[in-house]
Amino acid sequence: MAEAHPVGFRWVMKAKEQGATIIHVDPRFSRTSALADIWVPIRAGTDIVFLGGLINHLIEYELYFREYVVHYTNASCILSDEYRDPEDNGDGYFSGWNPEKRAYEGNSWLYKGGDLSRPQRDLTLQDPQCVFQKLKRHFSRYTPEMVEKVCGIPPDLFHKVAHALAAASGPERTAAVCYAVGWTQHSKGVQIIRAAAILQLLLGNIGRPGGGILSLRGRFDSRVHGYSNALRYSPRLSVYAAQR
Repeated sequence: MAEAHPVGFRWVMKAKEQGATIIHVDPRFSRTSALADIWVPIRAGTDIVFLGGLINHLIEYELYFREYVVHYTNASCILSDEYRDPEDNGDGYFSGWNPEKRAYEGNSWLYKGGDLSRPQRDLTLQDPQCVFQKLKRHFSRYTPEMVEKVCGIPPDLFHKVAHALAAASGPERTAAVCYAVGWTQHSKGVQIIRAAAILQLLLGNIGRPGGGILSLRGRFDSRVHGYSNALRYSPRLSVYAAQR
């Protein structure tokens, strides 16, 4: 960011002067790394595992912003009894997979009762069919040991990042995730952005000043960036559709 977006990086340094912790995750050591408080060298292409590890850590140690998660996300919504995830089926597929069409049919993915506007909720987040419990079980595989094996990040460094991120988020604070378009250029780019969105939602960093997920690009592209920011494509973008 310091090299490719020097004007924008000026505000990162302004934040640092006011006490913000700068975490830089990058396979290479750059000028940004030199100015960051924490540099995390990661094996290229393993971003989802790293983000998954952070998600698992927040849930396991209850470091997420519970009030925000309960009232401002779909975590408390109860899924239909027909919904099954790969752990339920034991075959690696979510419910609704059509092998002939090689595509999913989403009829079983509705909330219990079928009303998207007024879904049944469990504000304790304990119902086994609520979104939070499904999320918890899915990401439980991303342990610090897996992060070290796949990403090459030692557990001590991983925990340092996780606690710093949690400490910078909550009722009184927010943290932002800034990424270059390299994330979106991966073949699994959509899933990387979704993982980042889940992480920020758990921390209460979406829809609040100082938070969010910021894509760094060379110009403002009204066809892509502008459309998503203006919610013109909200039915097609799950992260926005979930907030409508």
